[in-house]
Amino acid sequence: MNQKRRRSTVLLFILFLLAIGLVMFMIYAVYSNGKVLGAPGEDVNLLNNLRYSIRLFRNQDLLQQPNQFSEERKFSISNDDHTMDVCHKLEAESFVFSGTATCDYLAYKGKDRTLSPGTYTLPGGMNAIQVANFIAERVNQDLQFTIFAGWRLEEIAEVIGQLGLSFGKDDFLSFVSAPPAQITQLIDLPANRTLEGYMLPGFYSLKPTITLEEFILQSVSRTQAVLQEASQNLNDQSSTLTTDELIILASIIQRETLEPAEMSTIASVFFNRLAIGMRLETDPTVQYAIGYDLAQGTWWKSPLTFSDLAVVSDYNTYLVQGLPPGAISNPSRDTILAAYSPEKTGYYFFRAKCDGSLTHNFAVTYEEHLANGCE
Repeated sequence: MNQKRRRSTVLLFILFLLAIGLVMFMIYAVYSNGKVLGAPGEDVNLLNNLRYSIRLFRNQDLLQQPNQFSEERKFSISNDDHTMDVCHKLEAESFVFSGTATCDYLAYKGKDRTLSPGTYTLPGGMNAIQVANFIAERVNQDLQFTIFAGWRLEEIAEVIGQLGLSFGKDDFLSFVSAPPAQITQLIDLPANRTLEGYMLPGFYSLKPTITLEEFILQSVSRTQAVLQEASQNLNDQSSTLTTDELIILASIIQRETLEPAEMSTIASVFFNRLAIGMRLETDPTVQYAIGYDLAQGTWWKSPLTFSDLAVVSDYNTYLVQGLPPGAISNPSRDTILAAYSPEKTGYYFFRAKCDGSLTHNFAVTYEEHLANGCE
C-alpha cells in the first residue's frame, strides 16, 4: 500500500509540475506575443487569447519574415471571400509565408471582422503582420474609377475631383494642360500640346496615396504600350501620318462610333479624304470647338445647328483643311489600332443607319450618301 501511495504521489507531483510548466509556457507565450504582436483585440476573450497565443508563438518567425518582392503589388478581396479565403490567397500570391498564421494573427487582433472587399496596393518588403494590418484598414483600399472611351480631359477631371485623392480637378487640368518633360518625352508629344488623346480609357485602381504625376504616368504609359502594339500594324495609308496625327485621327473616330467592327472602315473614309485634299467635315471636331453647352449640360452638343458648323476654330473641320491641331477626345485601344490599320475602301462618306443601331452606312459617292439618309 505504501508503495502504491508513493507511486501515486510521484505521479501527482509530475502532473503538477507539467501543469505548472504548461501554465508557465502559456504565460510566456502570451507575454512574448504581446511584445511582438501587441495586445489582443478588445473583443478577444481570454480563452481565444490563450488559444491564438500558443499557435502564434510557434509561427512568430513566419509572421515577421518579409515577403520576397520589392515592388508594390495589387491584392483584391472579393465580396464572397471569407477570412480564410483571404489568407489562402495571400499565401498563394506570395504576400505572406503562412496563410494560416496570418489568419490566426487577424483573429488574435480582432481584425478578421474588419476586412472589406476591395483592392489594396501593398508595398514590397512587408511581413505578414504588416500585410494583415494593412488590408484590415479600409482607408488603405484603392480608389477605383473608369475613364470612358471618347471622354475629353474636362470629363476625366470631373471624376478625378470626386475621388478624394490628394489632388483634385483643377490640379489635374493644370498638369495635363502643360505636362512636364518626363511625360512628353515618353510619348514624343509635340511642343505646346496638352495630354488630350493620351489618357487611355479603361478601369483604374489607384492607391489612396498616389500622386498626380504617378497617376498621369500610369495612364500615359498604358497609351504608350498601345502605340507600340499598334505600330506593328502600320500600312501604306497610316504610315503617311505621325504618331500624334494618328492619335488625333483616332480621337475623331472614337467620337463617331463605339462599334469596334466599323472603326477601321471609318478610318478609311478619313484617310481617303485626306489623300485627295477633301475636308473631313466631322461633327465631333465642331463639338470640341464649341465646348461645354450649358443648355444641354454636356461637352458634346447634339444636334449641331448651321451656326455651330460655322464656328471659327482650328478644330472646325468643316472650315479647315486636314486634321485639327490636337486630339478631341481620349481614344480606346481598339480605336487606336483602327487608326493604325485602316481598311482599304473606296468610301468617302458615312452616315448613321436609320435602325437605331448607332452603326453606319458607307458610300463612295455623294449621291449614294444622300440615298442613305432616313426618310
